[in-house]
Amino acid sequence: MKPSEAPPADLVRVTNWLGLAAGAPVMVRRPGRVPAAATVELATPDGKILWVRYWTSAERAMLHKADGTQVWCEANLG
Repeated sequence: MKPSEAPPADLVRVTNWLGLAAGAPVMVRRPGRVPAAATVELATPDGKILWVRYWTSAERAMLHKADGTQVWCEANLG
């Protein structure tokens, strides 16, 4: 999926990051970057920051909702 493409129809955008459980698979869309699959590790209590681990690199990343980052998951997970 390219940054300009719409996400697959079976994914929904997660607006409340607190609703994501640790271990949930997600698709991360960061501004200016290629979408990437990741696993949720932790959301901050205010729901503005999400920690994930990317599948391809095993890199851990801190995502900020304020910078336009979008998180998508299967409809039954979010």
